[in-house]
Amino acid sequence: MDKTLRRGIIDVLVAGALWGLSGVCGQYIMQNYGISPNWLVPYRLTLAGAILVFFNIFKSKRNTVAIWKEFPLRLLIFAIFGITLTQYSYFCCVNATNAGTGTVLQQVCIVLIMLYTCCREKRLPTFKENFCVILAIAGVFFMSTHGNINTMVISKEGLFWGMTCALAVTLYTLVPKRLIKKYGSTTTTGWGMLTGGILLMAMFRPWEMDITLNLTIVEVLAVIVIFGTVIPFSLYLKGVNLTGAGRGSMLSNMEPLTAAVLSATCLGDTYTPMDIFGAVCILSTIFLLAQDDKK
Repeated sequence: MDKTLRRGIIDVLVAGALWGLSGVCGQYIMQNYGISPNWLVPYRLTLAGAILVFFNIFKSKRNTVAIWKEFPLRLLIFAIFGITLTQYSYFCCVNATNAGTGTVLQQVCIVLIMLYTCCREKRLPTFKENFCVILAIAGVFFMSTHGNINTMVISKEGLFWGMTCALAVTLYTLVPKRLIKKYGSTTTTGWGMLTGGILLMAMFRPWEMDITLNLTIVEVLAVIVIFGTVIPFSLYLKGVNLTGAGRGSMLSNMEPLTAAVLSATCLGDTYTPMDIFGAVCILSTIFLLAQDDKK
């Protein structure tokens, strides 16, 4: 295997594992310390966004503020409905279910992106694309009902936030393309995170919440911000450039795998055969739809 490709594969795998770790860390402090997404997400976005923005200011020769002058509305839409809604809905889903379930449900986004592509290209889905839609629906059905249409094993809140996260990830992927093409992904994502974090700070005022901070909460928050946001974001972008989008999408399955394994081994979450079957249905759509990109 080529050294460059091997390096790219390692970067994407590590990024996926760190993202999975981030979800489990969030679940841990929400379950054990009374932390809510209204407290966690504003701090995560604000701190991670500030790090990315300031890093880019000192590292890049490009005027990072110019993006606001040229694309103010698009950047604001990306910040609110892309990054912020993705992060908030994801942790709400994790809070209502667990990190493994939340991470798998958000992967439905790849089918939504495919359907958008078909509409944009004014064509009907191919047989393989239709099959992926069926797989995604079946996966959500088996994870939420375990095959019994009269029973919900996932709370309605968890399912709502999981599907909202999938839609938000779709917007997160599609909205910023013009911004990233001109200003780069670090500038675009950094400003998106910082803007979203500031808006959530103003909305929820997390500093006024009755949270007793201790060393564990601070340490876990630092892990989420540094190892669960800043580092994997950089590694993933670098890795995808080396492996290609198709391989990158498939390798990113390390995220739900890591989240499921860690939540089971460290937090005691259990997954039934129906849960696993549903997850396989959803995650297999990534492999199927990535084949054309890989070619």
